Amino acid sequence: MTDLLITGYHGYGNCGDEATLLAIKEGVEKMNLDVRITALSYDPKFTEKEYDIKAVRKFDPFRVFFALLKSKVVLSGGGTLLQDVTSTRSLLYYLGIIRAAKLMGKKVMIYANGIGPVTKEKNRKRICKVVNKADVITLREDLSLNDLISMGVTKPPTYVTADPAFNLRPESEKRALDILSFEGVPMDKPIIGVCIREWKKAKYGDDFIREMAIACDGLIRGGNTVLFIPMQYKEDIEISKKVRDHMEEDCFILSRSYKPKEVMAVIGRMKLILGMRLHSLIFGSVMNVPMLGIIYDPKVEYYLRILKMKAVCDIRTERLTGAEIIKLSENLMAKYDEYKKLLEETTKPLITKAKKNDKLLKELIKKT
Repeated sequence: MTDLLITGYHGYGNCGDEATLLAIKEGVEKMNLDVRITALSYDPKFTEKEYDIKAVRKFDPFRVFFALLKSKVVLSGGGTLLQDVTSTRSLLYYLGIIRAAKLMGKKVMIYANGIGPVTKEKNRKRICKVVNKADVITLREDLSLNDLISMGVTKPPTYVTADPAFNLRPESEKRALDILSFEGVPMDKPIIGVCIREWKKAKYGDDFIREMAIACDGLIRGGNTVLFIPMQYKEDIEISKKVRDHMEEDCFILSRSYKPKEVMAVIGRMKLILGMRLHSLIFGSVMNVPMLGIIYDPKVEYYLRILKMKAVCDIRTERLTGAEIIKLSENLMAKYDEYKKLLEETTKPLITKAKKNDKLLKELIKKT
């Protein structure tokens, strides 16, 4: 029996991070090895019930210590854990887990991570010192590889793969229809899924909310239904409501926290995704639903480029306008079949790359 400890942003209701944990769990199960999974979680009861694995409260130092002690392999990932935009405290937490694991003689894998942004020189040095001790690193984009190299991380074998969520498959189409029916979403018109998040660092602030409302009104008047799909419950519901309150037309908002595969199935019923959250774009690509992206972070910019899908704007530096969203949506619809074919072609290699995460993890487990 090999005890595998997974650390990440689990138990917070973030659909993307929950999708990552689910993909890791399913990947481990397919290895046909005797592995027992424990995850560090903000809400251990939720994680245990949701994934049928053991979970430990991530901020309980004694339980975390004993979980580390018991483990043979520690997996740090996925998601963007090593960054200081959220806070230095968060970065120190995840580096602390890696450092403690290596001091205890454990195998450590940095699994499908996005790295950065890391803005403080002191934090860049901390990452270099700790991450150089890992046994293997996989990264979900080239940008992260460049960041690590610039910080001086050169010792562990390092591979650019893809986000683990590319390996997930959705719930049934019937389940998607049941959810849409429960939420009262009519299905007699094309449905445009809108996945946005609060971002206080947007250069033009509240203009973002007002212009999103203008865009959604325009899309509805163009003969579509607009459905807001929260990817982090309940934070994304609140920003969706703010946009709705500025709208003149009627729209819909998913009112419950749904499981990653359920959200993926719902996205599969969309005609178009207007996405800000990374995993709304990943789910859209897996379900072959063309998309327009709103960039707030390098990871979103990267995947839009790799998928060859259009960005509406970069709200870190540009003003988002409803008129531009409507224009780009109309352009996409005019060449809809071309975009679907292009998305299918660009997604296939990412699914293959995502599988490499588990291949490398399996090799590491076998070494214990």
